[in-house]
Amino acid sequence: MKRIAIIGGGFAGLAAAVRLCDAGCPVALLERRQQLGGRAFSFADPITGDTLDNGQHLFMKCYRETLDFLTRIGARDDVVFQPQFNIAFRHTTHGASNLRFSSALPAPLNLLLGFLRFRAIRWTDIPPLRKINAELHKALDPCLAVHTWLGQCDQTPRMRAAFWDPLCLAALNQRPHNARACHLQAVLREAFWQPDGACLGYANRGLSNLFAHRAREHILKRGGEIHCGTAITAIAPARTGIHLHTRSAKVLKTEACIAAVPPLPLAKMLCAKPFAKLHHTLCQYEPSPILSVNLWFDRPIMREPMCGLLGTTMEWVFDKAAIYGDCDRASHLTVVASAAHHLMHQSNRELIALACEELHRVFPESQRANLLHANAIRERAATRALPLAYTPPKTQTPHPHLFLAGDWTDTGLPATIESAVRSGYAAADAVLST
Repeated sequence: MKRIAIIGGGFAGLAAAVRLCDAGCPVALLERRQQLGGRAFSFADPITGDTLDNGQHLFMKCYRETLDFLTRIGARDDVVFQPQFNIAFRHTTHGASNLRFSSALPAPLNLLLGFLRFRAIRWTDIPPLRKINAELHKALDPCLAVHTWLGQCDQTPRMRAAFWDPLCLAALNQRPHNARACHLQAVLREAFWQPDGACLGYANRGLSNLFAHRAREHILKRGGEIHCGTAITAIAPARTGIHLHTRSAKVLKTEACIAAVPPLPLAKMLCAKPFAKLHHTLCQYEPSPILSVNLWFDRPIMREPMCGLLGTTMEWVFDKAAIYGDCDRASHLTVVASAAHHLMHQSNRELIALACEELHRVFPESQRANLLHANAIRERAATRALPLAYTPPKTQTPHPHLFLAGDWTDTGLPATIESAVRSGYAAADAVLST
């Protein structure tokens, strides 16, 4: 039986390890940090002791591979889904409105009814949605931007501001001008045009407790190895496998390797000569940040677990007490901005002031609450994306025993948890088939 090395302990690497262990294939997972989880982890706030995620992560019912992964490690019941897609929105001038898609009606009838009731738009914005429906199963040019595609489909400025732009930012972590239309098309096809596919789910515990710790136990119980604090500096192809050079000058020999690390660190590991084209592509990836501002008030502010913000710089607000089912404590809100390049230079004090000011505009009752504590979390490389002119790498590399995994690879999806798990499964299946 092959001994497989997996570099990286995020969703992609852990999913690959779990898949291989379940198939009876021994694995050794190597993670440079002292903890698993990659870009999805949690920690305790030093002041309140509350569990904080490094960024708010949502699940969708269409995340088939993610739900399979969570089921395998015994964590499926810790993700709670809406009975139907329902998001509350607050506009700075137009007030509150809800976008709700009934589970009792098939698509696109449920979408039509939902938009007719959505007060953030007008009925005249709805007929052009037929053009989106007609495009769902077409092969879009991978270089086509979301902004251009929506223009070709005659989407109105009001529909873009109220629905398309927030969806693009939330699902792709990119702005419509540089996001791939084929990725948004995939989200629509898998989520909104499938029964209950768009229903949102929340983890009722921190991300580390949700998947990282349980995946570790699952892997170890099935004979796998996990080595945290092991940094790989070079991936060298060998005649019968792969040689991995570590920072401590050790050379680890393996019959096959899955590299489940971000593009730029991976580029530094690869020898340029046999991987010249791949190396060049990896170096083109650009980070896209997500900003989270955590606010603790002395009284509840929201009635919903999450709310979309329209007409503001920040885009979403989450009530962590409601999500974790702990409604007895003081209100803890997380205010989020995606693709937040324009906010990264601001100080914590400025970001907290911005989040409070915008929260007061959409929830006027929050002005009567006292702010007890606040912090800002910058995930500067929450996702990574290629410029539109480039094509994401596939699982297979020029070397027959080196495989790629990560939400940035060519899974047909944007950089999401589902894309990461799907890539890990694909890499594991490729190893098993060789």
